Amino acid sequence: MSLSQDFEGKVAIVTGAARGIGATISNSLIARGAVVAAADLLPAQSWENQLAAPNSKHFVDVRSRQSCLDLVQSVISEHGRIDYLVNNAGIVRRAKASEVAEKDFTDVIDINLNGTFFMSQAVYAELKKTKGAIVNIGSTSGHSAVHNTVGYSVSKAGVMFMAKVLAFEWAADGIRVNAVGPTIVPSDMTAPLLTNDVYMKDKISSIPLGRMATQQDVADSVLFLLSDAAGMVTGQTIFIDGGVTIH
Repeated sequence: MSLSQDFEGKVAIVTGAARGIGATISNSLIARGAVVAAADLLPAQSWENQLAAPNSKHFVDVRSRQSCLDLVQSVISEHGRIDYLVNNAGIVRRAKASEVAEKDFTDVIDINLNGTFFMSQAVYAELKKTKGAIVNIGSTSGHSAVHNTVGYSVSKAGVMFMAKVLAFEWAADGIRVNAVGPTIVPSDMTAPLLTNDVYMKDKISSIPLGRMATQQDVADSVLFLLSDAAGMVTGQTIFIDGGVTIH
């Protein structure tokens, strides 16, 4: 089997797929033979990511269990099966823990943590049929405490631990569930930080390999965890962090 055909005949849902890491994951899956049902809250005309048929664009608001169920039914109607779910949809709101606004905190939890669960729950029955796999996008912020990101850090710790819980419960159904935990990655979400020279100098100095992770670094690890090469890997988080979590 050639590398470009690793996922031929498989169908993947990727949330938060309109841009950034989600778009890179989607394009990487497509390049290796998968059909991708890309989903986002953003209207399709505003997406940076353009998808050729038979791939498809879908609306989803992961804060709503019903919206997640509707997405699953739409994908089944269009593609007939679901093999993979990548829970990538997420936001960040930065503020001191003593000052963070209620809405900023609850929005992050609703999208990052609750949304990951609702989407996983919605796709469970279909993945049970195909013996499929889920990958959650976590963060090193969910492993090591970071200033001014209490909601984000707690939510990412949650989605990484959720991978363990779901992997344990759903192993008997043949469903594998894992997570990846990137360090800082250039994206719209991190753009305000990338121009802060003091922050970036300190951040890069904390990464033993001395550089940020790229979106492709994250996508490559997601594809590994979805692939048959990771057939005995479940309930794990792979940190894409250049060694940040070594110490």
